[in-house]
Amino acid sequence: MTGTTAVSTRELTRVFGQGEVAVRALDSVDLEIAKGEFVVLLGPSGSGKTTLLNLIGGIDEPTSGEITVDDISLAELDGSGRTAFRRDHVGFVFQFFNLIPTLTAYENVRLITDIAGADDDAAATALDAVGLSHRVSNFPAGLSGGEQQRVAVARAVAKMPPLLLGDEPTGSLDLETGRQVLALLHRLNREQGITMLLVTHSAVIAEMADRVLKLRDGRIVDDIRVAAPKPADDLVW
Repeated sequence: MTGTTAVSTRELTRVFGQGEVAVRALDSVDLEIAKGEFVVLLGPSGSGKTTLLNLIGGIDEPTSGEITVDDISLAELDGSGRTAFRRDHVGFVFQFFNLIPTLTAYENVRLITDIAGADDDAAATALDAVGLSHRVSNFPAGLSGGEQQRVAVARAVAKMPPLLLGDEPTGSLDLETGRQVLALLHRLNREQGITMLLVTHSAVIAEMADRVLKLRDGRIVDDIRVAAPKPADDLVW
């Protein structure tokens, strides 16, 4: 792994269960992702996309194989080390926003920046970056679905992680709102240099990526470099 590599996996395997009921969710995956790449993980349900994302993000641990993120070998980390890794190096955006309903938009983001030890103005700056500086005092119930997802994006990027992982981040949004969130992620990738890995089952969303990894039955079956990524506004699904 070199200084230009954000993520590297070697023989990465994850098996759930034992014996006759064992499921091999990932099967000997070798992968390298460069810093600053916008990568889409594409495949049907059960292909291993979310499992791969969770392993790279340190949420889950592999059955075997190696994962290195920003020159950190995850296998060498204990429980507290993995917690610190997730806190300092990775931002997460999920399909469902996972905002705390009793906290305002600002407080939801500030909670994470405080844990990460970010600057005092990091939360407000992140909310401004996602176009929600006028909604900082609103509780999640007073925000639209798209606004809630933008708060979730702000929460993920406020600590300026080198890597952002998104699991179907537009899966619960309508077309126009989904485009807005994708455009935001793409802009953060281009302007801030954050490496992005997005899980989706939509081939249309893959059209905006620098690179598309297609998974099937726990293996990467295709690795496509996109010659001319589309802007989010041009996507139709």
